[in-house]
Amino acid sequence: ELHSLMETLVNPNVVPPVIEDVARSMTTRIMEELDGAHSCMDGMNGALAGLYESGRALRLMLKLAFVNERPEFGIDKNWSESGDCYILKLFRDFVFHQADGAGRPVIDLGHVVSSLNKLDAADEEKIVLASRDGKNILVVSYADVARCLEKCYQELCSNSVPHPALT
Repeated sequence: ELHSLMETLVNPNVVPPVIEDVARSMTTRIMEELDGAHSCMDGMNGALAGLYESGRALRLMLKLAFVNERPEFGIDKNWSESGDCYILKLFRDFVFHQADGAGRPVIDLGHVVSSLNKLDAADEEKIVLASRDGKNILVVSYADVARCLEKCYQELCSNSVPHPALT
């Protein structure tokens, strides 16, 4: 269609069509191109959202890894079996160390992603955190855990030695 339109436009022996006729003849192709462009943009938005979600989850996992069970703070009660860090230790077990009734490890990626998303959103949903021996049980919200994580991470950062490459 485009080829015949171009021939018509460059041929001096033919009366050129009016713009309305050109637009009508190209409508189907224009809509197909527009639809293709929108589909491509939707795909890119989906990929970007996936990368963004992965980055958020990675950030949370890194913070949890930095604050959980720091051996250099073994004597400090804030970094042991009490307080905010204890909640974070139990939360880590809740997310990553689940077991079935027979004590076998359960690897449920949906649970991990869902829990990290709720932590990131500071959801008010309550969860039950239990110590490995089952003697301590706490009911907290994801928002409570998010506050503990941010507080402990900020304390850790304020007491850390800056990396030479970052200064």
